[in-house]
Amino acid sequence: MTVTRAAVAALANISRLHSDASGVATAFGEVQLGNEHAVNVWMKIPINSSATAGTYDIYLIESVDGAGWTDGIDPASDADYIDYLKDAKLIHSASTIYDNSPTGARTDVEFHWTGQIAEITEYIGFVVVNNSGQSIPASGADGDSVAVTFS
Repeated sequence: MTVTRAAVAALANISRLHSDASGVATAFGEVQLGNEHAVNVWMKIPINSSATAGTYDIYLIESVDGAGWTDGIDPASDADYIDYLKDAKLIHSASTIYDNSPTGARTDVEFHWTGQIAEITEYIGFVVVNNSGQSIPASGADGDSVAVTFS
């Protein structure tokens, strides 16, 4: 078996997370898979220094054509999708307790995900729900994806 990795691509529109208030669900990161069978995703979301509880909940959305998305959520559109999350797949819920001490070193959520994608899914995207009780800081969100093909 041969494993081929595509070039690293930045997650589109991840900067939309900057300054999101608690309770807001933001879509971003449209990735076109083409003939790839899996994707590796990395993202980092900063935590507000006042956050003492809560989570960032990360959902996967899919599309077969780049137009019809899970729950009608479009990762290319800047909107609050909190009332739309019905069939999106929760893929991670990360604690947002801020701790900048040398031993705690929790000033952001760093997330790694590898997903095997169904044959009919051509596109994926992500939604982050800020349940931290605080706004996300105004800078620092970042992320990449790498598509993988097996032959």
